[in-house]
Amino acid sequence: MSSKKTDKKRIRKTSQKGISSWLVMGGIALVLAAIYFINQAGASPAGSTSLEAEWEQALAEKRPTFVFLHSTDCIPCKAMMDVVDEVYPEFKGRVALIDVDIYGQRNTNLMRQERLQSIPTLVFYDAQGNRQVHIGAMQTEQFRKTMNELAVGQ
Repeated sequence: MSSKKTDKKRIRKTSQKGISSWLVMGGIALVLAAIYFINQAGASPAGSTSLEAEWEQALAEKRPTFVFLHSTDCIPCKAMMDVVDEVYPEFKGRVALIDVDIYGQRNTNLMRQERLQSIPTLVFYDAQGNRQVHIGAMQTEQFRKTMNELAVGQ
């Protein structure tokens, strides 16, 4: 008799563990589904981003454009961010700035488009759409000179 009671207790515990496992797995699945749908809801249509649209618009309007491809944690990128923060205000309104954190989830298309190999990468487009690429950080005066040439159309 005691053997039957022990078997029933063992079966009950086993089924409770099974139910608990299913509840935990179901909860995890719900959380993952919620994360997926939240990310999908924030995605732009057709894989484009507002940065991509801004970039395309600047080039279509034949505005001189500076595209700054970087991350927020690489040392040369941080140095270049300081240079851009110091110099770009002098050219605001004359040169469009497209600031791209390459590790931003929605910026992978831009990375592919530019065939990015190293960061920071600085891409300068003149009013005619001619492109000049510089890989790595620039010194402040070199960046200022390049931006000035871009702004005046040289």
